[in-house]
Parts: sequence; C-alpha cells; structure tokens
Amino acid sequence: MWLILLALAIGLVYASLLYLFSKKYSVALTVLLFSLRTIVVATVVMLFINPYIKQKINKIEQPIVIFAQDNSASIAMTKDSVFYKTKYPQLIDSIANTLEKDYDVEKLLFGGSVISSLSRNPYSTDSDEKDFSIPLRSSRNDMFNDQYTNITNALSSISRQYYKKNVGAVVLISDGIVNQGVNPELNIENYPFPIYSVTLGDTIAHPNMTIAEVKYNKTVQANMLFPLRVTANALNFKGKEMNVVVKMDGNEVENVIVPVTSNRFSKTFDFNIDSGNEGVKQIDIIVNQSIKRIFITVTDKKYRILCIAKAPHPDIAAIKSSLDDHFEFDVKYGDNIDNINEYDLLILHNTSIETRHGKPLTQIPTLSIVGNDFNAFNESQDIVRINRGASNTNLDVRGRFNNAFGLFTINSDIKNELKSYPPLSLPHCEIVFNGHHDDALLMNIMDLETPNPLLAFSIDGEGNKHAFLFGTGCWRWRLYEYFHHKNNDGFDEIFSKTMKYLLTEKDKELTIIHKDNYLNTENISISAELRNPSRELVNEPDLHITIRNKDVSGNVSTYDYVFSKGENNYSLNIGILPEGIYNFRAHTSFGGVEYNASGTFTVESLGVEAQDLTANIERMRSLASQTGGKHYYITDIQDIIQDLENDSRITSIAREETRYDDLINLKWLFFSILALITIEWLLRKIFGIY
Repeated sequence: MWLILLALAIGLVYASLLYLFSKKYSVALTVLLFSLRTIVVATVVMLFINPYIKQKINKIEQPIVIFAQDNSASIAMTKDSVFYKTKYPQLIDSIANTLEKDYDVEKLLFGGSVISSLSRNPYSTDSDEKDFSIPLRSSRNDMFNDQYTNITNALSSISRQYYKKNVGAVVLISDGIVNQGVNPELNIENYPFPIYSVTLGDTIAHPNMTIAEVKYNKTVQANMLFPLRVTANALNFKGKEMNVVVKMDGNEVENVIVPVTSNRFSKTFDFNIDSGNEGVKQIDIIVNQSIKRIFITVTDKKYRILCIAKAPHPDIAAIKSSLDDHFEFDVKYGDNIDNINEYDLLILHNTSIETRHGKPLTQIPTLSIVGNDFNAFNESQDIVRINRGASNTNLDVRGRFNNAFGLFTINSDIKNELKSYPPLSLPHCEIVFNGHHDDALLMNIMDLETPNPLLAFSIDGEGNKHAFLFGTGCWRWRLYEYFHHKNNDGFDEIFSKTMKYLLTEKDKELTIIHKDNYLNTENISISAELRNPSRELVNEPDLHITIRNKDVSGNVSTYDYVFSKGENNYSLNIGILPEGIYNFRAHTSFGGVEYNASGTFTVESLGVEAQDLTANIERMRSLASQTGGKHYYITDIQDIIQDLENDSRITSIAREETRYDDLINLKWLFFSILALITIEWLLRKIFGIY
C-alpha cells in the first residue's frame, strides 16, 4: 500500500509543478489535465517499482485419457502379425483422434521400462505429425520389439507421473503376458484410475511346450559340477511325453523324458553338469521344439577377498551375494589382522587399517566403503581426504551414472534406474582427491545434482587400483531391485564389475574394456586403453582387433576392425552380431614395442517373449474389473469411445489458481497509459499551447 501512496505522491508533485500555477486553461480543464498527468506519472512510477499483482484464475482442466501400449515382441509373433504391423496403428490413431475432441489424450509405450510420450506419434509415419513422440521409435517398423513386459512397472509409473491430475481412464492395450516384475493383478485393487483393458494377441491356447525359466551361474570353476535348473511348461499335451535335452558345445550331456500328466503341466529339472576345461561354453536346453541357449564362463582362477569391518553390517552380506563362485570371501572384524597381503582384494567397511600392517592401500587393490570414521580413513591413505562439514547430520545421497565414465560399461537400464535406488547414508562432508580419479556414480542430494563422487576409482603411486563408495546402506539397493524386478542383476553388475576392474593386472599396458555378454538386439561397443612405460594414456598408433566366431557345426567367421581414436583412448562400435561365442585379439605397435590383448565375449539371443504367445485374458479382465473399468477384445475396441463418453466419472474439473504476475507484464496497462497521454495531448492542443 505504501508503494501506491509513494507513486501517487510523486504524480501529484509532478502535476502540481506543471499545472498548479498555470493560467492558460480554465479551472475545469486544469483540474482534468492535472488528474490525467497525476495518474500517468503515478502509474509509470509503479512500473519502475514493478510490484507483484496477485490474481485468482479459474482454470478448467480437461479429463486425461492415457493410452498405455504394450510394445513387447510377443504381440507381433502371432498369426495376426501383419495386422499389428500395418492396420493396427491406423486403428489406434483413429480412436485417439476421436477422443481428442473431448479429452486430453496422452500415449506411452512400455515393455521392460516405460517410454513417455513427447511430441511425435509413434503410430504414425507422417513426418508432420507433432502430437506425440517416442524417442528412437518414430516408425511402425520400430514397434513391438521390446524383449520384456512389465505391466506393474508401467501402471506404477503412470500413477506417479499423473498424481493429482485429472486422469479419467487408463486404456491398457496388451496381451497380458508378463515376464518381468510381479503379477499386476495382485496389488491393483486401490489403483487411483479406472483401467479400460484391451486384449491383443492370440487368445486361443494352442498346444505347445516352452522353457519357462533357466537358473544357472554365469561363471563356474573348471572341472567341477555346477547346478543347472530348468523349468518347462506343457499346454494341452496330456498323455504325451516331455523330452528335455541338455547339450554343451554341441555334445549331449543330459537327456530326460517324463510323461505329461495334465493339460497344464509344469516341471522343474535339476542337472549337475561337468564344467570341463577353462573357457566359454555354449549350453543348449531343448524341450521338444523349444530351444534356450545360454553361455557360461569356466575359469581356473579363484580370487581371495578379505572384508574388514567394525561390526556386522547388511552391506557386507549384500556385496558377498553379488560375487561369482570364483571369489572366496572372508570377513573379519577389528584391525588386528596379520595376513592381509595373502588376499587379492581388500574391502574396508567404515574402518581402516593401521600402518603397522604395511600400508595395505599401497600393496593390494582396495574397495573402501566410507561411513562416519573420517579421521582413521584419512590417516590410512593419501589418495582422498574427507573434511567433516559444519553440520553433524547425516545426508541421504542418491546416485546417478556419470556418462563420462569409461573404465567399464554398465547396462543402460541400470543407468536409468540408479536415481530411483534408495539413498546411502553419509555425514555432511567435503571430499577432496589428491590426484586423478574416475567417477562412476555422482551424488544427488535432495534431488539436486552435485559433482561430488559417490563411487570413484583411482590408482596410487604403486599402480594399485582403489575404489571408494561414499556412504553406507547399499544393501537397500539389492532389496529394491528384488522387490521391483525379482532379481538383483543391476546391483550384482555394479559390484562384480567393480571387483573385476580392481583385480585386473596393474602392469597391463593394453586393456580392452567390454561386456562379458551382449544381446543379439544391441550394438556391441568396445573401448580400449593403451599406456606407455610411464603409465600415461596414449592413442597415437592405430589399434586393430580381430574377432572370430566358431559355431557348433565348425564354421568360422572372422571380423577385422580398427578402433576409432578418442581424446586419450580408443572406441569401437561393431553393431549387431549373431548369437555365439566370440574370441578377439587386439594388437598394435608403439615405440618399437608390440602390445597385444585377447579375450572372449558372448552374444545371446533374448527369446523370452517367444516362450509364451497365448494372451492372458483373465489378467486383463481382472485389471479392468478391480479398478472399475471394462475389458475389450481388439475386435470391439471401437466400443471404448462410447463407453468413455458414458462414464460419469470422467468429467472436467475447475481449479482456482493463485498467480503472481509482474505489473509490467499487464498489456492493458500500457495501452491505458498511452490513451491517457493521448487525451491530455489532444486537450492541450485544442484548448491551449502545447
């Protein structure tokens, strides 16, 4: 209020100086001109002060209809695959366009994860279409290529993303076949939005035998028996036989025949297979005409890991569970340990080792999980220093993947999900590295992205590798993954690759960085590092690699490539390779010295979607009935338009919003000032001398 009085006072003073002592005009005209000039000057002063204007706006919010489209490969594997690739996109476009007249229609695709809509329609091939967008999936040929289906994750994502929005209905379009996550109908009763489900795919249960699940260890010891568990299903095969055959490198090692006693038959088979000599082995599981191919790595070396902690902690058990059979894991408490250097890797959990043990941080690779014992940690090594912050409170720190990290690769799905992992606990502190370090994970604190490292790697003066995880509570990551995905693949990959990187030879000049397993649907990316005798990264010479694949029948395929040069390393994107075991040899020459590196990787066929092609109608019906929606087949999907219009729950809502705007943004105010000034000018022009 005082700002208005101040502006008005300035206007009065200005108008008084101009008109109060003027004898040019009549009294009435002088008063009118005086008033006009006062209002104009006061308003201009107010514009300079620029206060906020509080406005209440009534906003009508249209109901939202969400189309959640199953993008899994199983839909296009049925007898109607041509329809789903050609006419089906046009059908969905037509329904969505009709609904757009009365509703805000939003679309998303889901498979193993959810891809939200942005600006281009994934069902349309028209380049001018600007309504919806699915990144990297902008044509019909890209549809139905996801290898996993997780309906629970899709529905949960919608619930979070559209929280407190006027969602009228979720149109769930799927075949109901789930091969990832929990069954969605188990916890759907209190879902906030009605689900109108549409069943796609083949609804007729044809007789078939499938491999439902194969459990095995990807890495096993040489010349030992390793367990292999196979679960097979038979549908409408009562009275016939199920023949399960296991082959290793083309040679049959197991053959079991069991009678099928019911039309819905399932049986689990446990085998103990001799691993044989060191190397990568191809194992084929054959159930009648259904084939599942897996690869195992047989190793002859076992690494010894010692974990030292102040007290028992669930982090230790979680990390131990993530390691393969070729790791021996010992746990000891306290610091009176005399045989540290007999181990290949040391894990320190919120503790340190006194210097009388030979400064282990400069003798063997170490993973330090930093808790709250900063003083002892700083005294035990000179790679990084932690300064305690002004506050004594603990921070909840979440991780995000650092895209500039290149010491090893992490699956893209894990990178995307890292931000959702539960937070680690770390006291308020400052982290200062004394030399070069590579950050795999960076900290997010209260949803704020920071440059502080969460998981970092460094090499000491002796050439030993060290890793630092800043914060305790990583066991929650493992539980989170199992709750959402019924596996621990992401957690296991992060920690097993951390261990494997730390254990690689410190004097190895040429290092090839690659995944052990690739899918036949993903590009195979490989990177490399070359170090000179001074341990500096160089990439002056050309680096060549030869990749060979020998299939079971003995045919050999050879691929030759030259790496691309980066800033100080090498990279290679091979593209997609067929399923099989690939051996490679990389070689270069630098300073008159030959450098060589070799290794093995596998390419696996991801055929999960092909194992079950019969649409789960009961699941789709259950999701609709439990949420107050309705179920449809693809043949009557057009009925959904009328049913949505008749649903009294789907209505527009009025929301009152309070908005604060700058005074200067009010356009009508500008034109009002202009009008007042014009009127004053005309009056002075007509009745006096301007």
